[in-house]
Amino acid sequence: MTQRANFKNFLYITLGAFIAAIGIDVFLVPNKIAAGGVSGIATILHYTIHVPVGMTMLVINIFLFLLAFLLLGPGFGIKSIYGTIALSLFVDILARWFNVTYTHDILLAVVFGDLLTGIGLATIFLQDASTGGTDIIAMILNKYIGLDIGQGLLFIDFTVTFFAGLFFGWEIGMYSLLAVLVNTHTIDYVVEGIKVSFKIIIISDKWQDIRDYVKNVLQRGVTIIEAEGGYEGEKRKMLWVILKRRRELVRLKEFVKETDQNAFLTVSTVKDVFGKGFKRIK
Repeated sequence: MTQRANFKNFLYITLGAFIAAIGIDVFLVPNKIAAGGVSGIATILHYTIHVPVGMTMLVINIFLFLLAFLLLGPGFGIKSIYGTIALSLFVDILARWFNVTYTHDILLAVVFGDLLTGIGLATIFLQDASTGGTDIIAMILNKYIGLDIGQGLLFIDFTVTFFAGLFFGWEIGMYSLLAVLVNTHTIDYVVEGIKVSFKIIIISDKWQDIRDYVKNVLQRGVTIIEAEGGYEGEKRKMLWVILKRRRELVRLKEFVKETDQNAFLTVSTVKDVFGKGFKRIK
């Protein structure tokens, strides 16, 4: 990885931690919403034994990283450690700025708090980093008792929301559980939405014109595959194209429609594309 790319990674991790911290400080913590994970545990401890949320998150994560090192091996990168420290520091620093409860509507707090934390954490995940947290416990459970990591995370988050209900009332516990679900879907939507590319297959008599448009105008690669129709046995050329952006897809569909209205075109989404013009295989 070049120095410039490395700097860009850390810049995005910092930005993601900052956005997530705003969601925690402005919406979740003031309304006692323990949305699972380490931040949820820290929120409960903040209101029960009066400790700072960010510092508590950092202490718990240090313990979890040491546990991971002992039980799972030294497989956690410097970016994840940086992301963990950045999020914890931002939570305590920004708590001094946002020391007013901006809404007492718990549903609004859940939605906007989770949108911000979800976008922030997804930004960090897209840099192949994390913020430590209970995913380490889930990996330990997976290694030693065979529990699926996704199920392990769900079990841990549900346990945190149970204790939120126990300490803050069952209504808050239910809102905390809702926050877990919203946060999970927000992260998935942002990560997958950014990573998604489009695979297009085109069969057309004007395949040469379409090939030239993809190469020269969209400046994307195109693969020509010899195909044979299963019904008539006619040999045709099939174009196989991967596009990174939706606007490229719209332009290609418009060109195909103008060039050959009898063309056969299929579009499907792909989650990861590696190779020239896309991501490098790490």
